[in-house]
Amino acid sequence: LEYPIFYFATTSKDTYSYYNLFALGILSLTVGIPYFLLRRFALKIAQSQLANRHDAFKSARNLLMDHISIGRAQRMKRCDVYYPAKSDGGELRAKCGLIFYPGALVERAAYAPIATRLSELGILVAVANLEPYRLVVKLQDYDLKEEVMHILSDSVLLSNQGAWTVDEWAVGGHSMGGYMAIAAVANEFSSTIKKVVLWGVLSYPDSNTYPCKRTLQEIKHVDALVVNGSNDEIVKSTVYGKDKFAKFDAKMPPRNCQSSADVKLGIKRGYTHHVSIEGGNHSGCAHYGPQMFPLPDGIRTITMEQQQRRTAEATVDFLLDRITSK
Repeated sequence: LEYPIFYFATTSKDTYSYYNLFALGILSLTVGIPYFLLRRFALKIAQSQLANRHDAFKSARNLLMDHISIGRAQRMKRCDVYYPAKSDGGELRAKCGLIFYPGALVERAAYAPIATRLSELGILVAVANLEPYRLVVKLQDYDLKEEVMHILSDSVLLSNQGAWTVDEWAVGGHSMGGYMAIAAVANEFSSTIKKVVLWGVLSYPDSNTYPCKRTLQEIKHVDALVVNGSNDEIVKSTVYGKDKFAKFDAKMPPRNCQSSADVKLGIKRGYTHHVSIEGGNHSGCAHYGPQMFPLPDGIRTITMEQQQRRTAEATVDFLLDRITSK
C-alpha cells in the first residue's frame, strides 16, 4: 500500500515541477524576446547614429583653436562662445547675442567659421554643446530652460576677458537645432527672447518629440528669420508630410517684415522673413559634409564660404533690425 502512494506523490511533485519549469520558460520567452528585439533595435539606431555623425572639418577646428588662442573664442562646458572685438574704449559689449543649436549629429566646431564671421560683425555667438550624442531625441529628456539660462549666463560671466554686456538675446539653430530654438521661445522665453534664427528649416517641430505650448504665431512681437539654400533637398522633401510647408507657415509669424512706417511710429509686429541662398544646400551652413542622413542633401553650386557669408549677412541684418519693407 505504501508503494502506490509514494509513486503518486512523486509523480505529482514531478508534474508540478515540470509545469513550473514550463511556465518559467514561457515567462523567459515573453520577457526575453522583446528585450532581445528592443536591444537589437536600440543597437541598430546607435550604430546608425554613430555612422552618420558629422565631424567638423579640420579647418573649422583649427579656426576655433586660433580664436581661442587670441581670446576671441572660448570653449566652455555647455557651449563654444565667439566674442566680438572690444569697442575702441575697451568695453565688452555686444548689441546682440545668439544662442545657437547645431543640427542633429553635427559637431559644434563645424560652426566655427560662420560663428566667427558673425562675431566679426558684432554678434556674440554661443554654440550649444550636445555631446556626446549630438542630438536631442525628445525635448522631455533635455532641460531646455535650464540649459539656455546656463549658456546665456556662462557666455557673459565666465569669459576670460571679463563680464560682457549683451543688449538683446536671440536663439537659433540649424536643421533640428532650429526645433530647439522654436521650442525655447514657445515654451520658456517668449517674454525675454523676441528673435528666432532658423537655418535649414522649413517644417515645424513634431508635437510628440518637441511639444510646444504655443505656436510662434500666437506669441506677440516674435520675429523669425528662415534661411535656406535653393539646393537643400532635405528641407524640400515631403517624405515626412506633404502638408509640412502649410503647417509651418500657419504656425510661424506672418510672412512679411517691419515696414519703414511702423519703424518710424515705433509699432512692433511679429514677422517671418525668408531668405533663399541661391546654389546653397543643407550642410553648407557649417563646415562638414556631404550629408546623406536622414536624406541625401542636394549638391551645392556655390562655395561653402559664399553660402556662409550670405547666411551670416542675412542673420546680422535681421538681428540688428536692418530688415524693413517699404
